[in-house]
Amino acid sequence: MTELHVTFPSGDASIELEGLIQLPDGEGPFPAGVVCHPYPPGGGTMEVPLVQAISRALAEAGIAALRFNFRSVGISGGTFDNGRGEADDVAGALDWLGAQPKVDPDRLALVGYSFGAAMALSEAARNDCPQVLALIGLPLRWDVPFPTIDDRPCLLVAGERDQLCPAPDLHRLARQLKGDVKVHIVADADHFLFGREGEVAGIVADFLRDRRWPS
Repeated sequence: MTELHVTFPSGDASIELEGLIQLPDGEGPFPAGVVCHPYPPGGGTMEVPLVQAISRALAEAGIAALRFNFRSVGISGGTFDNGRGEADDVAGALDWLGAQPKVDPDRLALVGYSFGAAMALSEAARNDCPQVLALIGLPLRWDVPFPTIDDRPCLLVAGERDQLCPAPDLHRLARQLKGDVKVHIVADADHFLFGREGEVAGIVADFLRDRRWPS
C-alpha cells in the first residue's frame, strides 16, 4: 500500500483542501472511493478513527481511498459553510480522485460518516458520479430534508442505538430509495461506533469490493 498526502481544489475552485490517498499495491487502474469525515464543528476530521479504518480497509481490498479534510479543517482553506460549500468539497475530491492515473474513473464510490454521509448523499443527488454509495450514521434526525438518489447501489449502516440515525428511520429511507440498497445495523452500538471501527470498515470494504459496478 502507498500513502500520499495531497492537496486539491474544492469543486467551486475557491479553496485548496488537504487529503491523504491510499493506493493498493499493483498497477491498477483501481476502483476508488472518497471517504468523508463527520461534523467539523464537533471535532470531525479525516483522522477520526472510523474514517482512517475505512480508508485502510478499502486499500487492503484493492480499492484506492481518498480521505480529506473539509474546508476549515486541518490545513484545508476556507471557513465552515454549514453544508453548502462542503458539498462542493466532495465534488472536488471526486474530480481529483477520478483523474489519478491509477484510478478507474468509471468505478468511483462515495463513503461518508455522519455529516460526511449527508454531504456524500447531497453530492450524489446532483451528480451521476459516484456509481456506488456507502452512508454510515446518516443524521436523519437533523431537521433538514435529505435528497433521494436513483438506482445506484447504496449501503446504509447505523448502530442499533444510533441517536441521530434510528434503525426504523433508516429502514424507511431504504424503502424510498430505488435499486440495490442494503441496510446493516450494528448491534449494541450508538452513533459513534466506538470500538467497532474495524467491523464497520470491513462491512464497507466488502460491499464495495463485491459490487458489480454500473457501466
